[in-house]
Amino acid sequence: MQNKVGIIGDIIHTVLSCGGAVLQTFWEQEFKCPICGKAFHSVRVFSNAIRIKDRDSDLKPTYDGVNALLFQPVTCPECLYTAFENDFEMSLSQKQREMITKLCEKLKTMLSINLSKDRGLKDGASLFTIAAAVYVVVEKHLRAAEAYLKLAWIFRELNDPGEESKALTGALKHFTESYTKEELSDEQQIMVLFYLGELNARLSNKKEAVKWFSTLIEKFPNSSSIYVKLARKEWQEVTMRK
Repeated sequence: MQNKVGIIGDIIHTVLSCGGAVLQTFWEQEFKCPICGKAFHSVRVFSNAIRIKDRDSDLKPTYDGVNALLFQPVTCPECLYTAFENDFEMSLSQKQREMITKLCEKLKTMLSINLSKDRGLKDGASLFTIAAAVYVVVEKHLRAAEAYLKLAWIFRELNDPGEESKALTGALKHFTESYTKEELSDEQQIMVLFYLGELNARLSNKKEAVKWFSTLIEKFPNSSSIYVKLARKEWQEVTMRK
């Protein structure tokens, strides 16, 4: 388990001017890689430095300032093992470690990734690609789906519709696997059902989109979740399409 108390690292003095006050943007947190055992510092973004000015229908954020999406994955600089912060130090079986080690060894010969605060969209695409592959190996379908979804968002920013469609297809596959195979809380079910509708809509699967939006609305009619609210709106828009 990650030691939440043991947050260390010198503050990176990249700052923004905000009404005469200084707003710190980046900091560093220590992690220990469960694959190679290396302890390292990962650049993180202060939550109060994240400003979202707009969202797409699938809730992809458009940031004003630093693109926080690029800093969501944590990556070991030694072996390139990558996962989301909350489960970076997850327990792995010996077989899983061996499979991830082989995966990362191969990727390390193919990729050159900037892990500094100056990372760009292509670095982000590489990070989410690795994260998605890791979660597939450990059979965490919901996390794999989230990684593929955010990979699609990166390709949308890169204006690469072909790669975005491939990533959305990967996300849809693993949201489906998650819904049918994983034990989900109500909150997680609501999110998964929304994306089963939304991603089918984006991939021009109208009938499937309507089915999943309807399932969400019928199963959680009294929920105040933003996903249910959006599903009602998207259901209307999809059913009106020719």
